[in-house]
Amino acid sequence: MRMLLLGGLAAASLVGVAQAAPSEGAMLVLKAPPAKAELILEGAMWRCTGTVCKAPTVKALPAVRSCRKVVAELGAVSAFTWRGEALDAAGVEECNTAAKP
Repeated sequence: MRMLLLGGLAAASLVGVAQAAPSEGAMLVLKAPPAKAELILEGAMWRCTGTVCKAPTVKALPAVRSCRKVVAELGAVSAFTWRGEALDAAGVEECNTAAKP
């Protein structure tokens, strides 16, 4: 009985980890394809395919601040999601305007 209980707890913890993983990453859509297909920025590995770039894990920083840093390296974005938080149109515009190359 004890082994069954421990097995169930282990399985439940794995499901929790699998569900938490997407909220630890980031995704963006660029307005134009980037010059580089890969970029390491603040410890996150960004990989781009066409105009879509993803990083599987990123630091727990404010989304707008992080967006500015990424935009400064890759170019203007039309969409930006950071650790499960998608910027609205005003946030995307602020990000693109405030980014400094």
